[in-house]
Amino acid sequence: MLKQWYDQHKLMINSIVLVALAGMVFVYPFFQSHFRFTLGVAVLAALLLYFPRLPIITTAACSGLAIFFMRSIIYLPYGLAEFAIAIGHNWPAIVYYFAYGACFRFFNIRAYLQHALGLMLLLSLADILSNCMELLVRSELFTANIETLLVTVATVGVLRPVIAIASYYALKQYRDFALAEDRLARYAELTVLAAQLKTELYYLQKSSQNIESIMEQSYLLYQNLNERQRPGCEEQAGRALAVAREIHEVKKDYYRVVTGIEKVLETSAIEQGLRLSEIFFIIEQNTVRVTGQTGKQLAISFHYENDFLTDQHYLIVSILNNLMINAIEACADGCAIKIEQASNDSMVSFYVSDNGSGIKPEDYELIFQPGYSTKFCPYTGKMSTGLGLSHVKNLVEHLQGRIEVTSAAGTGTTFAVHLPRRCLYLHES
Repeated sequence: MLKQWYDQHKLMINSIVLVALAGMVFVYPFFQSHFRFTLGVAVLAALLLYFPRLPIITTAACSGLAIFFMRSIIYLPYGLAEFAIAIGHNWPAIVYYFAYGACFRFFNIRAYLQHALGLMLLLSLADILSNCMELLVRSELFTANIETLLVTVATVGVLRPVIAIASYYALKQYRDFALAEDRLARYAELTVLAAQLKTELYYLQKSSQNIESIMEQSYLLYQNLNERQRPGCEEQAGRALAVAREIHEVKKDYYRVVTGIEKVLETSAIEQGLRLSEIFFIIEQNTVRVTGQTGKQLAISFHYENDFLTDQHYLIVSILNNLMINAIEACADGCAIKIEQASNDSMVSFYVSDNGSGIKPEDYELIFQPGYSTKFCPYTGKMSTGLGLSHVKNLVEHLQGRIEVTSAAGTGTTFAVHLPRRCLYLHES
């Protein structure tokens, strides 16, 4: 029950605690007076501006009570008499914060967030009026030094709103920065996901062509059997026709799936092309996520010679991301992984290097075979599918390129992907 209540009012409770702590930072502006200026109201104003869900008067009044309690309770160890005197000196703080909340609400200060001058003037006015109310309660407003008093109150009434507004904009700037970082991370994740879908779409389209070929062969078999005038051929022709019909249904299902994925990945701003620096950023973000899941501490670096624009970014992301994940799995803590790009007049080359466990020379040809894997789950003993490098090889060949590997057991591995420049560079024939 208590936890549920706290969860419902967590923002207000944390704000009150923060204001109360800031309220313990204070100065006495007048000799022989218990009136003080604190940072608490600047923090309160910044929080009320930044969090529109905070109830104004309730938060302000409760903050005043919390400050009164904290200022008074520290005198309790000195005896009840000192504690009673402290209560008498500190209770006007409650009046100040209640008056400040009332002014904040009455002036509707939150409506002036887009008008800095109006916001400044109203916050100053609320501070000055609330200080005057506290001084009135303390019977210190009309003194012999009233001019000095009013000048001091007015000066502080300007300085604290400046601190409050600066704090509000700092919080807002930090929030915008955090949101931008989150958007970039999500953008990277979505691009990797889209690249994976694009890769699967390539294989679906390839399978669709195979299905089309099988269907044609089945129908030709039906025609050949149907033309023969031999006993039993009619039944076999019927079976061949049934197989052709079933394959045709499978083909239609494949077509629907392919069409659906194509609609999801239909041409958008990102389809028009990405620069290599953006592709490397996406891979870097995904690498940070993967290494975070594995718990490995790796030194990962990226370097490129040409920040070219390409419309084959999905395939490049798939190729390099698969090679990067393989490198991460082959590396122990403290290892280094590099992705580099170089190019000449006709080819663009990518190099993914690590100083991990390496590959035996006799395994060079096997690693690109579907199903080949040396990785398994240590808990279940289940082997990996062994399709990562096979995918990479197929994608590289789809782009009319080639992939090479150089490695030494125990010293590291380098995968070199060479792709034709004309297949990658956008707006270049």
